[in-house]
Amino acid sequence: IVTAGSKVAAEMTIRCKSFSTANEPGGLKYYSTKDDTDFNELAWTIGSGELVPGLEDAMVGMRKGSIRRIEVPSTAVFAARDANQLPLPKASNKDGNRRLSNLFKTDATLIFEVLVTRIK
Repeated sequence: IVTAGSKVAAEMTIRCKSFSTANEPGGLKYYSTKDDTDFNELAWTIGSGELVPGLEDAMVGMRKGSIRRIEVPSTAVFAARDANQLPLPKASNKDGNRRLSNLFKTDATLIFEVLVTRIK
């Protein structure tokens, strides 16, 4: 079970809620561990401040193999951007980078789709 101080690894997709379309009603994807990391997952310690605090708080209680869709409000996303806590798309992910830059011109609410793959 994920608790404060747990080392976790997760597959993650991040969507821009304000950019929803008919094809992507949950919001346009700007980041995915499958597209933007070399290992198809992110690994970090819960509470370390490496990622958005609202995301980490909402992950507490998750188990290996569980999935959650976590909405992080605009104010927390702006603070996370300023603290370098947002996962960034690879340079080759032109759509993701464009969506990320446009995100901060509007409501920056993000939807994190998280699958916990490992917990230590």
